Amino acid sequence: MLEPIVMGLDLDPEAFFHEFHPRVFRFIAGATGAPASDVEDLVQETLLHAWKDRARFRGDASPLTWVLAIAKNRVKMRLRSLGARPVFDAIDREELPAGVVRSAEAAAAVRRALDAIEPQYADVLERRYLEGRTVREIADALGESEKAIESRLHRAREALREQLIHGGDDD
Repeated sequence: MLEPIVMGLDLDPEAFFHEFHPRVFRFIAGATGAPASDVEDLVQETLLHAWKDRARFRGDASPLTWVLAIAKNRVKMRLRSLGARPVFDAIDREELPAGVVRSAEAAAAVRRALDAIEPQYADVLERRYLEGRTVREIADALGESEKAIESRLHRAREALREQLIHGGDDD
């Protein structure tokens, strides 16, 4: 079944742009916290790069995942050139303690907390909130049920919250 692999990459340039722009914009905005004009510049770079290199897409992941990987690399390159580190604000703000993700410093704490929790938890949080994938998309990608992913997301948010509040200390 080749259709899903090329879906989105076999479009004309304008349709390609409209297909990927919203999710890439959200991804880059969440990853950088940059002003909209800077985010838009990175989105344009990402989509142009993806469009030019679409023939290199091997189908190992969804087209969206492939484009978001390009976006992630563009963000890293841009921030590295500015002497900064990427901040991936990948967590559902409504479920975190009030005010946790409101500054670059707090977003860096979220990144450190993500790095400190179990990789399987960080993975589902990043797929859900950073990449903007649905629970069904995550379940399909991991070969698990939606219920299992919902449960893991719940445990992952709890682990992240605990890491943010207590830094992993048990007392």
